[in-house]
Amino acid sequence: MVALTRDRQTTCTAAVVGTAVLSVVIATLLLMVAVSSPSLQKEPRRLAKDEFGALMNRLADAWSRQDTKQAVSCFAPDAIYMEPPDKQLYRGHWQLGPYFAALRPGTFMVFHRVSLDESKQVGFGEFSFGRTGAKTADHGVAVVELRDGRISLWREYVQPGPAAFETFVAIEGKSWKWTIENYQ
Repeated sequence: MVALTRDRQTTCTAAVVGTAVLSVVIATLLLMVAVSSPSLQKEPRRLAKDEFGALMNRLADAWSRQDTKQAVSCFAPDAIYMEPPDKQLYRGHWQLGPYFAALRPGTFMVFHRVSLDESKQVGFGEFSFGRTGAKTADHGVAVVELRDGRISLWREYVQPGPAAFETFVAIEGKSWKWTIENYQ
């Protein structure tokens, strides 16, 4: 074995360390490029119209069965649930869970119509929400924004009325507060 001088040993050690550092720098740069490459990033899940309908019906079913876990899973972890202008506001799973858990047996939720703009991932659902056997229920529309296949924003507009949706939306047999007569 050949004995190395101290200077030569130091030079060899520096070369090995320099090569190792250069290898780490190159590996880090390659990893950064790979992670930022659009072809390697996960595409967010986008729902088709039928999938949106299934999501909304899964949510209505969960609320009707008081299945808090299933209901919360329909929402993004940081979702916002609101009733403007200032009636209700819940943020994220940690607030939605207790809110949904407060639903009592006998609660029902049904969507009458749902629609989705697939390109914008914004939809709506016309619904009825109430208690089985009650004379009144809430009817309304929820505007829903989606992110990665789940609800990221729920904005509802609600009007109380008769329990039967058909009666609620009927034209005949009512004394309307506002009609063209108000302007003549």
